[in-house]
Amino acid sequence: MLNERQERLLELLAEEDGWMTSRKLAQLLKVTDRTIRSDVDAVNKQQGRIGIESNVRKGYRAVKRQEEGTASLEVSASGTSRTADIPQTPGARCIYMIQRLLFENRELNLTRLQSQLYVSEYSIHNDIKRIRKMLEPYTGLKLVRNLECISLIGDEHVKRKFYRDLLVAEVQENFLNLNRLAHLYKNFDLIEVKDIFVRVLEEYDYSIHESMFPMLIVHAGTSIERISACHYVQMEEAYPGLEETIEYQIAGEFFDRIAKRLHIQVKEGEVGMFALVIMGRRASNYASDHIKLGERWLNTKRLVDGSLVRIKDVFGVDYRDDEDLMAGLKMHIHGLIDRVKAKAHMQDVFVEEIKRKYPLVFDMGIYVVELLEDRLEASISEVESCYIALHLGAASERINSVRKYRTIMIIPHNQTFSDMCVKKISEMFRERVDVVGTFRYFEEETVSSLDPDLILTTFPLEHKLDVPTVPINLFVDSESESNILQAVNKLDKKQFQLEFTSHIGSLIRKEHFHENVTLGTPEEIIRLLCHGLEKEGIVEPGFKDIVLKREQMSPTSFVNAFAIPHAFGAFASHSTIAVAQLKSPVRWGNFDVGLVMLFAINEGDERMIKIFFDWVSNVVNRPEELAKIVSSCTYEEFIDRIMG
Repeated sequence: MLNERQERLLELLAEEDGWMTSRKLAQLLKVTDRTIRSDVDAVNKQQGRIGIESNVRKGYRAVKRQEEGTASLEVSASGTSRTADIPQTPGARCIYMIQRLLFENRELNLTRLQSQLYVSEYSIHNDIKRIRKMLEPYTGLKLVRNLECISLIGDEHVKRKFYRDLLVAEVQENFLNLNRLAHLYKNFDLIEVKDIFVRVLEEYDYSIHESMFPMLIVHAGTSIERISACHYVQMEEAYPGLEETIEYQIAGEFFDRIAKRLHIQVKEGEVGMFALVIMGRRASNYASDHIKLGERWLNTKRLVDGSLVRIKDVFGVDYRDDEDLMAGLKMHIHGLIDRVKAKAHMQDVFVEEIKRKYPLVFDMGIYVVELLEDRLEASISEVESCYIALHLGAASERINSVRKYRTIMIIPHNQTFSDMCVKKISEMFRERVDVVGTFRYFEEETVSSLDPDLILTTFPLEHKLDVPTVPINLFVDSESESNILQAVNKLDKKQFQLEFTSHIGSLIRKEHFHENVTLGTPEEIIRLLCHGLEKEGIVEPGFKDIVLKREQMSPTSFVNAFAIPHAFGAFASHSTIAVAQLKSPVRWGNFDVGLVMLFAINEGDERMIKIFFDWVSNVVNRPEELAKIVSSCTYEEFIDRIMG
């Protein structure tokens, strides 16, 4: 059995998807090179299901070996070995196991599962614990272990509710992207199901609020998946007049087409249940602005308004005009209050992933939960912060329009073909490029006068302008599309780096850079960093108490040895980042931390918050780059490293 550090070693190598040096791994895991070599040997002795390849010059990389009865391997263009459709994270493994239990097997053999997933017994054991926690809110639903097998038992209605909730979490993690969700359904194409539903809605001239649409597709997909496995539901109670509603007609027509397309039998109960979902009947309890908690009546609209005011005050982001967000938060807060009354807790395997990928909106969720705890006079789980963050993340994507790049097109062709090409580019990339000029030939002065960010050309072109130039096909094939996307991504990265270096780099001063810190607790380190800021009059004496309070809400540490304590709402005389490099790792929440960056923000510098958190999100998801930053170095070397 692998220990926790060896499991973490495998995770790092899997995330890197390539080679990592022994030195980098040792820095990230806070051990010696010798320990890394020993751990590699230990992993490679684990029954041969998973291995680590070594190279004297390159270091180590994860290798997944094919065994009898397991999935085949694919080799990428880079030469890296990959397993087709094999989940790569604990969260993904849990979903995979749940799907198998619901739709393929009554029980799963654990030994065979280890081989199929290329993980150790230790990992499977932890996955089972995660799934059991996930099942806790679902009365009557149990994961049963019998010798070397597990099975999921319980009522069909509860199984479906559990799976829908799980998929809602998955789709919301990517902020309502159905394409992200589609791969979870194995027996049919979810996007095709969506298209069928859209066509039926159009034929009946029936509108669905866009914020609810993904959830309807999740419900439909779950129903179809269960029907395909011959699991059916009956209406839980009678709804007089339901069959006469337009929603019932829509549900009936939709399932009729699905049945013909997928060759399945759909029973009346499925139609009725889906009709109720379309009507919003299941959310009817959330229609009111009031809900009772104990002897008090709470106004959920006021709670939402107060939450959004707090976000504006603390983060400088105004969501108050986003009706979709307000409706979503209102529904969530209703459910949250119900869970507080029932002393139930939401379970989620994606908390750390969301915290790592979207740290800013996660932080917003933390501050909203703090306000709700005060108003409800009750303790609220960190998982609730996570779900609130998902709502806020979707809203952020709606209001944070990405930059459009000024684009010149050089097309020395027939006018009709040229117009067609320009139109296609403008439509395909309307959110990212703005075509400001089209020419049949290149004239440097004319092109330069338009100040372009990007040049697209259908013929080989050389020039002296400092502008990225992308070759494209007149008919804009897949290669052309890929070239344009890569160029836009590079421009995004360049733009972010310019903004980051012009703002953040200047905030880290030498007098606030602490090397070889030997303190042993997060509180001691925070007090050290805050003391230096207090001494210079940058922050008030009470600043450290607010930072410590924020840590109590949810530790600001990340999986790759990094912590970012902060105190939004408590302002500094000028924005500053204080840094502590630790001589030995310190336990900080769930992780061992070797680098601490305390962020103090000046009132009015809210843009700095987004820049800093975007950088954090970027760097914590790139282990090799982070390894350079957290390793011991001088102030000058540290600045060079974060500047990239």
